[in-house]
Amino acid sequence: MNELISRATQRQRKAREVLHALNLEALWGEIGEVHLVGANAYNLMVDHDIDMEVFCEAPCPESVFKVLTSLSSIEGVKQIKFSNHLDLAFNGLYSRLTYSNPKDGDTSWNVDMWLFPNDHVGPLSRDLVEPMNNILTSASRQTILDLKESLLEQGLSYPSIFIYKAVLSEEIKNVEQFLRWIEDQDVSKTFKLEDLLVK
Repeated sequence: MNELISRATQRQRKAREVLHALNLEALWGEIGEVHLVGANAYNLMVDHDIDMEVFCEAPCPESVFKVLTSLSSIEGVKQIKFSNHLDLAFNGLYSRLTYSNPKDGDTSWNVDMWLFPNDHVGPLSRDLVEPMNNILTSASRQTILDLKESLLEQGLSYPSIFIYKAVLSEEIKNVEQFLRWIEDQDVSKTFKLEDLLVK
């Protein structure tokens, strides 16, 4: 197995251990339908970040705080944040926790969690998981991981969605090409699925 993919697979395995330790899927499963999204779902992890989207009929802060209260008593949970975006374009409830895994040298993990209504209108990471995994090849996965690791080493941070677009629809192969391309991009842009996967 390629070394880049091997490292990503190792991070994905550790992410599963974190999900299990926090009982996240079960806790959110009492509220709605749970989806693991983002780099973890694509096996493209470089940072220790986990992303989740949960869907229910009528999101309310009380439901979120029920989950967060349960999480707050778990060993290793260091910080929990909450913000209400129901009246904004995101139309959801956002929470984030920081967890230090005592079984992995206190490695710090961030978990970003969104609770959305079932009838949410707008781009969702959930809708990218299947098409992304269908279109990713071993070569494109390696290129994406190489870009993400190279940018991290240089202390540069860009939304992962732009890295995916650069490789999958712009045929960018290295960090130099990416940095030239990203200069002309609006990094606040939200992509539709067809914009991400098609040039």
